[in-house]
Amino acid sequence: MIKEYIKEIKQFDMETVIIIIYSTFILLFGIYLRRGQFIFPRPVYLNRLIILGIIYGLSPFLLFFIFKHKPKDFGISLGHIKKWLKEVLFFYLLMVVILVLAFKFTNLKNVYPLYRKAAQGWNYFLLYQLIQLFHMFTWEFFFRGFMLFGLEKKFGRASILIQTIPFAIMHYRKHQLEAYGSIFAGIFLGIIGLRARSFLPCAILHFLVALTADMLGILF
Repeated sequence: MIKEYIKEIKQFDMETVIIIIYSTFILLFGIYLRRGQFIFPRPVYLNRLIILGIIYGLSPFLLFFIFKHKPKDFGISLGHIKKWLKEVLFFYLLMVVILVLAFKFTNLKNVYPLYRKAAQGWNYFLLYQLIQLFHMFTWEFFFRGFMLFGLEKKFGRASILIQTIPFAIMHYRKHQLEAYGSIFAGIFLGIIGLRARSFLPCAILHFLVALTADMLGILF
């Protein structure tokens, strides 16, 4: 029986198996690390963003060396910049309209900014946005770089759907609207990433939307 299971395992593409297992482990590790009161005292929200950003941003590079890949193989490049600049602008303007309606007619205005001190002054707001920019870039690199392009080799465009599942699940602590919306966001960001051959437009768009949500939370 053991031999039969080993034979089944050997039929998998080992690089794909390792990427899925490794990315799942990193996400679970991040969840339990975030729960650790000793490491992350609850009031230190910004510290959590920085440390988790480092984990999401640096952990995939171990596999770069193991599989001898170049950074651009995982979307670390400017890609088709002339194409994705237009797409980022279009989707950002679309999201602004959606956000304004959501903040006007729901209680999202009571949720953002997540770092409550950001509403107390420009010094807090700018500090928060700088840290959030770093966090968003590492977060997007993990999903729309490492996972998206890493799994594309085996699954093609289906990698868009695969990386959307853990991406959406990681929003389980967010407001319901944002959590459900993350399913569609994961799909559209995945499409943008593959079309651009870069994770950069995904990171820029995600940050701009988050920044706008914070500003609307203060204004409303």
